[in-house]
Order: sequence, then structure tokens, then C-alpha cells
Amino acid sequence: MNTRICLDASTVVTTGQARHRVNILRNVAAFEAFRAPWQHLQDHSEDCSPSLDFQYCKLAATQALSEGSLVAIVMVYDDEVLVALWPLTIRRTGILRAAGVLTSGNNEEYGGPLFRGRATPAMCAASIDAVMQLPADILEIPFVEKGSTWGRALQTAPQSWVQTMLPERLHILPGYAASLRDFARWEDFVGSISPSLRRNLRRYREKLNAAGNVEFGWCKNFDDATNVLHWLFSNKRQWARERGLKTGYLMKDRVRDFFITLAKETALDSVPLVTFVKVNGVPVCASVNLVGPRTVEYWIFTYDEAYSRYSVGNLLTEFVARWAHANGRDFDMRPLYNAYKISWTTRHTRHWTPMLILTRRGRLAELTVLFRLVSRVQRRLARAVLSTFRATQRRCASLSGSQPR
Repeated sequence: MNTRICLDASTVVTTGQARHRVNILRNVAAFEAFRAPWQHLQDHSEDCSPSLDFQYCKLAATQALSEGSLVAIVMVYDDEVLVALWPLTIRRTGILRAAGVLTSGNNEEYGGPLFRGRATPAMCAASIDAVMQLPADILEIPFVEKGSTWGRALQTAPQSWVQTMLPERLHILPGYAASLRDFARWEDFVGSISPSLRRNLRRYREKLNAAGNVEFGWCKNFDDATNVLHWLFSNKRQWARERGLKTGYLMKDRVRDFFITLAKETALDSVPLVTFVKVNGVPVCASVNLVGPRTVEYWIFTYDEAYSRYSVGNLLTEFVARWAHANGRDFDMRPLYNAYKISWTTRHTRHWTPMLILTRRGRLAELTVLFRLVSRVQRRLARAVLSTFRATQRRCASLSGSQPR
């Protein structure tokens, strides 16, 4: 039997033996009822993203509910055994009800269920069947890995026809990771990266040490974490503004405040949630890291451009990767291209964000997808025209012997 269950602060309704249950939560108190089965599933998962940690999702659910969204927890069973759990939000966007992942606010968490052991085709198919019962019209699932068991299962679900017709270069993003658990010693991994990077790391470290009192580490108390997080998001916001980037989550404080609250709930003395490079006590580079039982996700990163000549970004990357290896974790630099990631990567992946159509009304979302596509093409065309114009200016200035204005 398949059921949909609505929960209030204190009531849990059960209806027999179910293949799946769709639990709709309207307040945070109801979330706590899921702690025990959730953590039991986490303990038995072979491939759990840190963003599916119970505490992380509870905090994200608190934010979503405070903004008027609903929270859904989809549970899939094999007989009496819980084999998949999928936490989601449901919000109104115009006339549509849109479901998505529980998020810190930037909507870049990996989108998918928490599976018992490793995901099997049967578990994935059952999770898709269950989510089709959500009281929503569409569901966006960020950063699904192409070729994975989960990714192959999603290709059979009803999706946006606009997305399926797009060429891969318009909707597939590269992913970068270092499979550190494949290396018995840190030196074995370092031996796999380019000799030039190894030389440069030594040289930059020596130059940075000569610039002042240098500290590599992570915030081990709440006050330090709060101060570094304020610096990190302020620096990243200024970086975006200087480049004319309209990165929504950086222009507001929601994501920063999420991680400040998460820091309060984290054992900071042993978990490097916020790592940094400080010179004379002042941050010059910092990152937020999601630490799971098998993976460290290098989540949000920034550096002071005045220290770019010391390659502080690569030095901090080395510090976090070294901690990950020493503590038996792989190092996930996540999707989206950045030149520095190439040097550290042992595993390349490809990712896309499918939109599942859950109801006939959900087909109206195709207009939104089409609008996004047209806007992206327009932006790329504008950048290409501007680049060509500037190149022409430079050539003309070179021929005339004058400088372009």
C-alpha cells in the first residue's frame, strides 16, 4: 500500500505495511520524529552526501518552513526495512507547486535520496514512483551524475521535453573529485599530481611564510567560525559585484546565516566545517566544507585577491585535501569548472539538473525552462560580441599606435 501522511507537531499516522510513504510536514517539531530512522539509514549508507545529514536537513527545513514552504519526507521500504529516504521542499511559484531539495539557500546540494547501502535500480525506481505522489507539479533535482545508477533511473521518469532536446554543452556540467581513499599514503597521491604544481606549492608556501605570521587551520570555536564566515561571504559578495555577477545567494545573508547556525550545532573541534589561511591573524582565504562519513565536499571557497600571487587558494585546497586523506575521506570539488580543480582531480564526472513533471499542469514549467535557455544564449552572444569588439579595438589601436580607451 502506498500512502501520503500529513503530520502536525505531535501526531504520526501509520497505515499498515507500505511500499512508500509521503510525509508532509507543516512545522519543525514534526521533523524530529524522523531522527532515529534517518540516522540509522545514514549509518548504513555507502554513498551519503553530507548535505543529507539529519542536522543539516533539519536546519534547512526550519528555514523552508519559516518562508511558508512545506517539507516532504519520502520514505521507501522493502518489506519492513527502510531503504530510501528523500527530504524535499514544496513551494508556490506562481500557479505551480515546485518541489526541490532541502537547501542552505544556494540550491546546489546534490539532489537525490539517502539510500541504504548502495543504490540499486529497484530502490531508485521505487523512489521515483514515490515522489510522483508529491502534492507538487514539478521537481528539480540538482547535480545528478550522468551514468550513475540514480542518473540512469531518472532518465525513465517524465521530464521536461525542452531539457531532453538540449545539446549536452548547454546543460551538462563537469564534476571534479579526488579519490583519496585509493591512496594508502598522502605522498602517493601527491606523486600523482603534476610536478609543476608540487614545485609551485613549495615555492608559494615559502613566499607566504615570509609575508607574515601564517596559519593554516579550521575554526574550532563558534566565535572564530562566525568571524571567518562573515569575512568569507563579504569577500565573495564583493568579488561578484566587481564582476557584475548577479549571484542571488551572495547578495543576501541567508546562506551565511545558515552556516553560522550549523556551526553552532557542529563539533567544531573535530570537524573542519570552516577552514582558513590567516596572515597575522586576518583571513586571506577560507572555505566551507561539508564533511560526511566518506567524503569532504569543498562547498564554498574564496580568497583575498591581494594574496593571489601566493596561490593561497591552492594552498588551502592542499590543506583540506590532506585532512580528508588523513581521516579516510575522498575529496569532492563538486560540479562547475574552475581551472584550479583540474590539478587535483583523479575522477571526472558529468552532471545535469533534470526537471521531473509530476502533473499535467507541470508542463507549464516548460515555458520557464525555455526562457532560461533563451536568456543564457543571449548572455553568451552578448559576451561574444563584446569580446570581438574589444579585440577589434585592440587591433585598431595597435595599427594606429594609440591605446584603446
